[in-house]
Amino acid sequence: MLDIVIENGTVVDGTGRPAFKAEVGVVDGRVAIISEKIQQEAACVIDAHGLHMAPGFIDPHTHSDLPLLVNPQAESKIRQGVTTEIIGNCGFSPAPLLGASEEEVRARARKFDAPVDWTTMGEYLDRLRGAGAALNVVALVGHNTVRGSVLGYGDVQPTPEQQAEMERRVAQAIEEGARGFSTGLYYPPGYYAKTEEVIGLARAAARHGGIYATHMRSESDLLLEAVAEAIEIGEQAEIDVEISHLKVEGYRNWDDVDRLEEMLDDGGLQVGCDQYPYIACSTWLSAILPYWAQAGGARAVAERLRNPEVRAQLRQDWRENREEWDSRSGVREWSDILVSDYQPDPDLQGKTIEQIAGQQGDDPLETVFDLIMHSEGQAACVWFTQLEENVQRLMRHPLVVIGSDGSTLRPDGVLGRRKVHPRSYGTFPRVLGHYVREEQVLSLEEAVRKMTSITAERFGLTDRGSIREGAWADLVLFDAQTVNDQATFTDPHRYPVGIPYVLVNGDVVIDQHQHTGALPGQVL
Repeated sequence: MLDIVIENGTVVDGTGRPAFKAEVGVVDGRVAIISEKIQQEAACVIDAHGLHMAPGFIDPHTHSDLPLLVNPQAESKIRQGVTTEIIGNCGFSPAPLLGASEEEVRARARKFDAPVDWTTMGEYLDRLRGAGAALNVVALVGHNTVRGSVLGYGDVQPTPEQQAEMERRVAQAIEEGARGFSTGLYYPPGYYAKTEEVIGLARAAARHGGIYATHMRSESDLLLEAVAEAIEIGEQAEIDVEISHLKVEGYRNWDDVDRLEEMLDDGGLQVGCDQYPYIACSTWLSAILPYWAQAGGARAVAERLRNPEVRAQLRQDWRENREEWDSRSGVREWSDILVSDYQPDPDLQGKTIEQIAGQQGDDPLETVFDLIMHSEGQAACVWFTQLEENVQRLMRHPLVVIGSDGSTLRPDGVLGRRKVHPRSYGTFPRVLGHYVREEQVLSLEEAVRKMTSITAERFGLTDRGSIREGAWADLVLFDAQTVNDQATFTDPHRYPVGIPYVLVNGDVVIDQHQHTGALPGQVL
């Protein structure tokens, strides 16, 4: 007897082959049979009439490390059809925690009311297993966290002994369950690292079979140089490279998309990329500051801005090095920066820097300084930096898969306090609804392939990413005619429509649009 039979559906199996009519039977969490008609009895029958069935979507770029601890139901992701998340991206992982990194992670955790009671990657993953999760989780170990643990957050270079210690900690994290190594070279302290340091750490990951995911040093004025560095690191360390949230930021750089695609085509089979389907990014407001002003971690940045002399120095820097400021932010107007997280005064969330400055009768730059200072460096913003034409063009590139760069959130409680980027709620249904059905940028089969099997292969998830007999039954059923995102930049905490069923490891988590409360996810 089968546990579940899904009948009357159209299968998009994740390989890119044309959709076909079939029924799917599930036993012990795995796909047991795929047939035009299943005759065996089943404990549960799901009628998929009018629906398409795909492998559960795999999100290669997320920041759910801490939110998962307070939202194991993974509401905003599971309702998109995401059944596996890769966490620990952009060089920021929840472990290993020592020294300055422990302080930084604890500061971020306070935003989510998440307790931090671990030190090593193994202890963190055990914590996840103990809490349970609605979806599967794959972890990466972050360069910024490792560097902060060994060197702190300042502009320093490692001694040979410190380099060896960082490499040892990367190797240990992978031995304890991480599947690779990530960098956030745009952020301190990763920004201070020379390429040779990163190659050594990536090589340590490669020896243990890991992948290298990178938020590069620049996605604007120095984008092409950053891509070249990422490729060099992959070649020298002999490791597969995943370029995170691929984009061309800043109006001066939009024409660089031609050369970017050429570099990706010439980069070899070891290079892959992920992309979210929006023209705006999101990060901390402090990222707009010169790197000398970002040194020391979030609290040190806030404390620095309490000094009028430092503010005067920053204002002079802004006048004399305006192109560098524009390059870091990627925007041309203060109206292009929307405040998404500001806990000292939540009423400012959803407003632009220009609006807040006008409301307070202050200068926009001074407003930026105040927001960073009063939030202890935790203020976050959405930055409108990209060209829609380029978003669509890169989406079509064969090396590009779909990833959210978001977190597992929910509209209520501590996770609903911020005006987050809508990608946490809408990335995957937005591709299926807007870019497949409405704009026809991708075919349905190719879009599903970019959400499933390609990502599974890159991260070594051998039993996931396609609907085939023997694979784990991570499945999503959606209505191709109605599926779409509902989240917006001003009203982001809205679940998508058109996804009535989601299964994880053979358990039904979303049943007729309702969360069952099941937590069948595994740490992979």
